[in-house]
Amino acid sequence: MQWWLSVFFLVNGVWMPGPEVEPGWAPRPYASEQECTKRKTFAERQCEKNPLDYRAEWRCSSPDPLTEVPADLQGLEC
Repeated sequence: MQWWLSVFFLVNGVWMPGPEVEPGWAPRPYASEQECTKRKTFAERQCEKNPLDYRAEWRCSSPDPLTEVPADLQGLEC
């Protein structure tokens, strides 16, 4: 089963999927939940080291990438 890592950004008070904010932020496929979770943790740590322009949150999902913004996003201050 394939797992997807999707990112969402808080832009002007509205959560948006990564690809709608900037090219290159499309969901990425991973072979397992463990691998996706590992990459999610890596992304969060990189966010702390290399600040982004927006608050961000990464989510793993299966079997498809998230197409709707989850209602419970809080995000990290990047």
